[in-house]
Amino acid sequence: MQVQDTNSSSQTIAFDLIEQQTQDDVSSSSVSSSSPVEVKTNIIFNPLQHRTQGGSRDLSTSDIVRYMKNEWSSVPLCAFCRISSNVTTISIMKDISVMDLLIECLIRESRQSKNNNDIPEIPLEFYNLAKSITESTNDQLMNNNNDMWIKFGQWLELKKPISKSDVHQHLKSQWKRLSHAAEIRNSKNFRYVTNSECIVDGCGKTLVHLDGLDDFNAVIEATKAINSYYFHMLDNPIHRSRSFWKNLAERFGAFISYGDLPYTTSDTASSHNIDHQNCVNDLLFALQPISNSVNRFVNKYYEHYYTKLSKLTIGPFVPRTFGIFPTIAINFNVISNYHWDSNDDPNGLCFLVALGDFEGGELCFPQLQILVKLKPGQIVAFPSYLLLHGNLPIIRGIRFSIVYFVHANFLSKKFEDFHKNNDNDTIIKIQDLYNSQGHNPKRILLKKAQQFQIEEESSENSTDKRRYKDDLIKGRRGLRHEDLLE
Repeated sequence: MQVQDTNSSSQTIAFDLIEQQTQDDVSSSSVSSSSPVEVKTNIIFNPLQHRTQGGSRDLSTSDIVRYMKNEWSSVPLCAFCRISSNVTTISIMKDISVMDLLIECLIRESRQSKNNNDIPEIPLEFYNLAKSITESTNDQLMNNNNDMWIKFGQWLELKKPISKSDVHQHLKSQWKRLSHAAEIRNSKNFRYVTNSECIVDGCGKTLVHLDGLDDFNAVIEATKAINSYYFHMLDNPIHRSRSFWKNLAERFGAFISYGDLPYTTSDTASSHNIDHQNCVNDLLFALQPISNSVNRFVNKYYEHYYTKLSKLTIGPFVPRTFGIFPTIAINFNVISNYHWDSNDDPNGLCFLVALGDFEGGELCFPQLQILVKLKPGQIVAFPSYLLLHGNLPIIRGIRFSIVYFVHANFLSKKFEDFHKNNDNDTIIKIQDLYNSQGHNPKRILLKKAQQFQIEEESSENSTDKRRYKDDLIKGRRGLRHEDLLE
């Protein structure tokens, strides 16, 4: 290791120009059918315009195609998106490359599916196909070689019948999660990263970048807001969302994984209880300063990435709350087991901010043998799709974190695949895409807590294996990590 010093419905990015507005202002504002809502009314969920998952499905094929063509503009990421500028301290890990990490994932997956640890390497033809996932290629012979893609899927032992699109999607979004906690948590061979530093691979692409945010007041405001929101949820079971109580995490902004079009997350729309909506809105407004600071960081150090995401418009179904990022995840007093974020883009970066008064919880990257001791006021960027990552135990206090990210599906519209799969749909129905009234599922007003808001599901039964049992128990009780469980 060496150390060296868009379209017709384009939306304005919410970046340092945000004017806070109350829920009454948003609810009473008129919504134009010919132009998107302005930034100041596009921070929180607007029930007159935005759509949740169910509402985004209440469209004919012709309307979905119209949305894809006219309202959703995406730009694919490239290798330059992970190359930093204006960085003073750079550590070069010449023996680590993006492809090394990607191929390591694939070989490990093939070994697991075949229950055979003697698979030494990936066949060259499959290597080239995998390489095409992370690097743009005009090799039509490779792109159109359906038989080779199917053989690749058979090598990975995907579920039959296998198609090219199945394999392509799998490479992007279905890495199997492994837990190395037992052998990693007490490792003494890892290097600590505590000060500003950018660690890159042999091609100059960022692996881990730790630096400081430019607005510590924003950090304080975000900490207070999340802490208040967290304990409010613990004290008021009727306000808890499924994701909060199950995993002590919520996603705000836009999502796309379970549909053809972008939609507003249920946590943002408070779909489980409309009475909780103002709590969500207050939180999102309070996070605007720190989101602006994160956006400035990306613009300063990853201008190419920032420019690409600035061109991403995802239409009228979602608010644009976090600048260039469609989505954030907040982890409430809980840490993560080791995992890859398989829905993220191989050429992208996620940006993580830790908040609270705590010790421990270092972010660990086993493939790099690096531990990042992230403190409030700092930010860490890394390719979450490629790097296995997780946290060491928290020793003291309560720790929150915000993760800013973009799923790969936002950047790659499946227009041709969708049109091909639905070419027999002859229904012609023109909807006003800027008017959601009558299309979203009816939101609920709860009078008493439901089972999902009070039942403590064990981590063994959870679909999210990134959580530790004791962490979930302590987090649901509002305990500090040094507190003993009774």
